[in-house]
Amino acid sequence: MSYNNNDTKKSLRKKILFSSIIVLLLLAVVMGTVSVYVVDKLSDSNSRKMMTQLCEIESYKFNNKLNLVKHSVDIINEYANDLQYTSGITDICSDEFEQHIRDFSIAVANQTKGALAVYLRYSPDFTGSGTDGFFWTRESDSEKFRETQVTDILAYNASDIRHVGWYYVPKESGKPLWMNPYYNDVIDLLIISYVIPMYLDSGEFIGVLGMDIDFAAVVSETNDMDIYSSGSVEFVDLKERISYSASNSGVIESSRLSNALYNHITTINKLNELLEIKNSNDTISVICCEKLSNGMMLYVNVPKSQIDRDRNFLVIISIVITILIFIISIFFIRRRTMHIVHPLEKLTEITKQYANGDWSAQYISDTDDEIENLSESISQMARNTQDYIERLNTLARTDTMTGIGNKTSYLELIENIQKNKHGKFDKYAIVVMDLNLLKKTNDTYGHECGDILLKEASKYICNVFASSPVYRTGGDEFVAVLYSNDYHKRNELLQKFESGMNYPVDGIPEIVLSIAFGMAEHTDENQDYESVFELADERMYKKKTEMKMLRQN
Repeated sequence: MSYNNNDTKKSLRKKILFSSIIVLLLLAVVMGTVSVYVVDKLSDSNSRKMMTQLCEIESYKFNNKLNLVKHSVDIINEYANDLQYTSGITDICSDEFEQHIRDFSIAVANQTKGALAVYLRYSPDFTGSGTDGFFWTRESDSEKFRETQVTDILAYNASDIRHVGWYYVPKESGKPLWMNPYYNDVIDLLIISYVIPMYLDSGEFIGVLGMDIDFAAVVSETNDMDIYSSGSVEFVDLKERISYSASNSGVIESSRLSNALYNHITTINKLNELLEIKNSNDTISVICCEKLSNGMMLYVNVPKSQIDRDRNFLVIISIVITILIFIISIFFIRRRTMHIVHPLEKLTEITKQYANGDWSAQYISDTDDEIENLSESISQMARNTQDYIERLNTLARTDTMTGIGNKTSYLELIENIQKNKHGKFDKYAIVVMDLNLLKKTNDTYGHECGDILLKEASKYICNVFASSPVYRTGGDEFVAVLYSNDYHKRNELLQKFESGMNYPVDGIPEIVLSIAFGMAEHTDENQDYESVFELADERMYKKKTEMKMLRQN
């Protein structure tokens, strides 16, 4: 009996080939599934974060414009208030007073980007006329302001927002505010205004001071934003339930918000996250929004298909690569598997570190394909997030009033002094300072003047101890830690500090800069920080008592 060895060999070859194909197929399925899952999760997260960051960036840019206008109007208002006390002008409706305010207002408006109009209008109840005051405007493409005929307040009803809303709304509110967007017939533009109501010391309302910016131009700028290929940006007034957007031709369109969209935006505002909504045509959109400093919302709407496009592309590429590996040869299975899986595993490890709060880890794949693009995007996202966290940490360690270190950063310095790893603090001195007359300033002239006094004190302390860290540790308490060159010059610096104060503070009548201080050095007797601080604090209180007695005499 004979056997066909060739048939037997072919059968074994088929079995081996079939077994190899099964193993490769299972491996390809597993690898493809893992690849699709990782790419799907990472791409979706990255795309959403990019959309959120885009919304935050655009709202930040718009808020900067608003804050510039608000700051300018605040400066003019402060100037008007100071003028009543420093100029000797008793009649605030006089031509002299009005000319001072007008010249100063135009100068400030010329330095305010986007300002189209600046005005001061007196109350008809105060002057008896509806046309007292001034109104200066400029064209959007012009650099010079020109005098424009004022609107007669008495000629219109208080409900006529287009003509006199800028007067009656802040008057009724009784506080500075941003006007909702409205069409101003005088300058023929869609504008928003920041207006401050003005009062006498007696509390009598005397008029309003304000500045206008071209809201239509701001809305038109959204056409330059890269919101995927079919995303849209709108400015939403939740109070009036109106949205504003710019067409491709630059025409500003306004529309009423539907109840559903109003509820969606309100929900996002409360949850501070993205939201997916189903449209009437059964498509899904992803929306996000940011609250603006004038009370409006920046609303971004992007079809989910656009957000998913890059993710779907990467998923398809992963599947195609897996199929190609399967078709080409089982002999390249290890190489090809490692080529695909290793970068994804590395990215997964990196994302786990990100999830655990370690944003310093970086990995850029060298595969020269979409995975490399993905790793670059993820690494860039991590760098952006780390920068953002560092900015937040900086803000958390900075005193918002004075711009110097706060109590948190001060405690960190104490910890570094106690550790003294590199011998940096082998010799140091502590200067404890306490600002005098702050309570008197707050009680007599108000907390705004108290803030001015605090800022002046901080500026003076930093100028004297320019090479040393300075902190505000309490309401009127400051600490400077002198080391290195400043430590060796400590007595000279302290003499300079004491002799340079006691000068009048600008804007605060009868108040001079007076700071009690005490200094103590790190010595063999006072080795720990607490002992040095207590000695400096004791000397400061002694100095404060002496200064108080001198003021009373």
